[in-house]
Amino acid sequence: MKHLLLLILTLITTHSYSSEINGNVYLDNTSDHSGIIIKFNPVSPSATYTEGISNSLGEYSFSIVNGVYNISYEKTGYQTYILNNQLISVDETLTDISLNSNNIVNVSGNISGSWTNDNTYFVIGDIIIPSGQTLNIEAGTEIKFDGYYSLIVNGTLSAVGTENNNIIFTSISSTPLNNDWNQIKFNSTSTSSEINYCIIEYGHQTDFAETGFIEINGEVAIENSKIRNSNGPGIKVALNYSGDVMINGNEIRNCNYGIYNSGIGEALITNNRIFDINTIGVYENIYDSQTIISNNIIYNCNYSGISSHTDITIERNIVFNNGEGILVGGGAPNIINNTIFSNIDGIWITDNDFFNPQPIVNSNIIIDNYEYGLKSAGEFQPSLIAYNLFNNNSFGNGNNFPTGVGTVLTTNSNGTNSDAYYNIFSSAQLMSINPEDSNFCELEDNSDAINAGDPNITNNYDSTTIDIGAKESSQTLSLNEFQNLNFIVYPNPITNYIKIKSGRTQSFNKIVIYNINGQITKEYELENLSNEYIIENLNELTIGTYIINFYNESEKIHTMKVLKK
Repeated sequence: MKHLLLLILTLITTHSYSSEINGNVYLDNTSDHSGIIIKFNPVSPSATYTEGISNSLGEYSFSIVNGVYNISYEKTGYQTYILNNQLISVDETLTDISLNSNNIVNVSGNISGSWTNDNTYFVIGDIIIPSGQTLNIEAGTEIKFDGYYSLIVNGTLSAVGTENNNIIFTSISSTPLNNDWNQIKFNSTSTSSEINYCIIEYGHQTDFAETGFIEINGEVAIENSKIRNSNGPGIKVALNYSGDVMINGNEIRNCNYGIYNSGIGEALITNNRIFDINTIGVYENIYDSQTIISNNIIYNCNYSGISSHTDITIERNIVFNNGEGILVGGGAPNIINNTIFSNIDGIWITDNDFFNPQPIVNSNIIIDNYEYGLKSAGEFQPSLIAYNLFNNNSFGNGNNFPTGVGTVLTTNSNGTNSDAYYNIFSSAQLMSINPEDSNFCELEDNSDAINAGDPNITNNYDSTTIDIGAKESSQTLSLNEFQNLNFIVYPNPITNYIKIKSGRTQSFNKIVIYNINGQITKEYELENLSNEYIIENLNELTIGTYIINFYNESEKIHTMKVLKK
């Protein structure tokens, strides 16, 4: 009798440990989603094999004995999808799944020609674009890496998607990790390569040399792409690479570094959103003095938002919620018109006798940082602190200011109390500090920062004195507009020459320079559409303000204001 009761109790207990599991699975090329086989393959000893099929709506529902399973979704003519190591322990609805009808093409070794979006490419070994050859990848194409392999570019890669139809480089795994595959590497023989509207994810493990998920040692422009989920730097410019680099309009997140620049050429790092970074958002080495870091939004970086060790330009960035906001390890970087808030220190100057850090700090909003607004770790001070707004930094606005900075003794041209260098100390009055809001870091109409910046800095929006901070009140920008200012003209102010670079989607073949009275002073017709140009011999222009219009054929696509000194 006791044995019978024990058997009954065992059967009741076993039956009670099951869960009702339901979900939806779809076919990507039809409205009839019936006949998809869903298999629950046991992993743990407690699990029991179960399978069933979907109805015409793609719905399924099963009673599954609790345990750990690999769940596969299968139908002839479609790619099998597998969810590995799924714990079943409660009633639940599983994530919707879509089965892909694309052909599977296994690739390894040398590649070139065209890849189309009716195929899914499984990378089963390193793939190499030979020198002198080109691989064109169609918008909407998916490339999946089945192992720790690389795409090595010795020739030309043209991976150009669209805003609504990205090219995807990813892991083959349904439960991917940050180091499932290796990297995309552009070697020195790479020419005219471009990555535009791509998603590049789940690759590259960290190494001593800090090589990148995307490694640049050849000519490439990276724009409008999402680079994410890597244990290495999202983008690395290789040591001593002397070519120009354009990194524009990208989203870079969940990487060890966002951008790590060890090159010595001209790098334009513009209009990117860089966040959730394990160490540094943008790192600049000691060799490069030609980099421009502008119009980026950088946040949630554990060590610092920007780290600079030389005389680069850091302008109109929004840097917040990082370890250090901007770390200056050497040289005299020009830190102008940034909005820097809610970091440990807004700007941190290291104590380094060899690299002699002496930044220029001009027309920035530096507020609400948890320690200092501007902290010197030792004796080094900025070479200039002028026209900034400091406020509500918990330990103080600065711990080692030069004489005349920090003590209110006069007023600026707007009548706001200021120190001898027209730094002011009132509330910035930002409309929003949420990066998802359209008025993120815009100034309220009554902010003391309006028209309180350095009058020697050109205002590209109107004839007034610039505002303090990253966003100019005379040109209201939404977040998307702020991230798509794709024309760079530098240096500005100009002396004898200017260099022009634009985003790949904003090519031009005509440039017209007007004086302040609207008279044409210079006009340049290019033989072909271009994204960069150098204008020389401008010393004959008189001192003053000039307007530059850019044209694609007869259509004006951009206007900028420059100052001639």
